[in-house]
Amino acid sequence: MRSVITSANLIVGADGSTTLAGSSIGLSTEEDRRRFHDLRSKNDLILIGGNTARREPYKRTPIPLYILTHTKVRLQPKNQLVKQFALTPAAMIEEIKSSFNPEQSATINLLVEAGPALLKQMIEAGLIDNLYLTVNLEKTGDNSISMTDLTKGFELISRENITPCDFLYYKKTNQVR
Repeated sequence: MRSVITSANLIVGADGSTTLAGSSIGLSTEEDRRRFHDLRSKNDLILIGGNTARREPYKRTPIPLYILTHTKVRLQPKNQLVKQFALTPAAMIEEIKSSFNPEQSATINLLVEAGPALLKQMIEAGLIDNLYLTVNLEKTGDNSISMTDLTKGFELISRENITPCDFLYYKKTNQVR
């Protein structure tokens, strides 16, 4: 059976905020964006939620984009690589295993760029294997999350500071799924 390795990428402010003026863009830096694009280049597929699709610029993506939402999202101009699903996160992973076809690879690398609600739900369900977390130590914003709750069940593998951000990489402590 095919497997899915699921990595998540998120930027937060010093206070755990996930947005600034309604978008994560205001928290990001040039180095964060460079790492973001590098991480995308190592994955086969991006998964986001409906709220992220409505607030962030997903009009073009270099790889297929799946949107997990119960309310249809219209991206203008239309992204030709988008598919929308109304499933649970666990059912979405099963759908990806059975139908996504990156050249018949045995392993599918999925990048979750979801906001805090969907990301937390996926973490609680044990669906995230790797967590890439950027913390902008100089900015604060809105929609805060608990960093302790977010990283519970993960082991910190590396930490790098490139002012004003800490770049953290976590791996799930129990890799059995």
